[in-house]
Amino acid sequence: MMAGCNPYEFRMGGPHVTTCEILTSLPGVDHTGMTATLVDTAAIDMNYFGATQYLITMGITLQQGSGYRILLRPVVEARDVKDSGIVVIATRSGISLEQGGHVIVSRPDLMIAPNDPVRVALFSENNYMQVVFNCDTVFRGWTKLKESDDVVVQALEKSQVEIIHPDWAAPPDQQ
Repeated sequence: MMAGCNPYEFRMGGPHVTTCEILTSLPGVDHTGMTATLVDTAAIDMNYFGATQYLITMGITLQQGSGYRILLRPVVEARDVKDSGIVVIATRSGISLEQGGHVIVSRPDLMIAPNDPVRVALFSENNYMQVVFNCDTVFRGWTKLKESDDVVVQALEKSQVEIIHPDWAAPPDQQ
């Protein structure tokens, strides 16, 4: 079945076009070829042809509410997130990373301002990963987590978030 026939699937961004799947109810996500707006806990799963090593860049704007989550290395099956791997939580109060429900990085100095686009870069290669917001490296290091070909973005409760022009490329040394 072609992806265009499934109302839960769409493509976005470029030049490396990202395949997206809506994980929550359809009314919570509005999308075009370059943006997706997520409202009140709506979530999308993004991937690129099963690539487990990547550098994905995108803009994310908090339009209203408190923030959003980015799930790195999740296990996503049949629109259900079974494992969250590492969770990046970006709010007006700062950015944190959690693993297994425990905070592993806390950056209260990096607050998300409403209506201010943030450039997010996520790098994953084998057991090494890096998370960058604008020019600030939030996390860089080794993990023992299994690689995944999925990145999930979710608006927090009562929040509205716009994802802008994602580009899912191979790591720089593999391009």
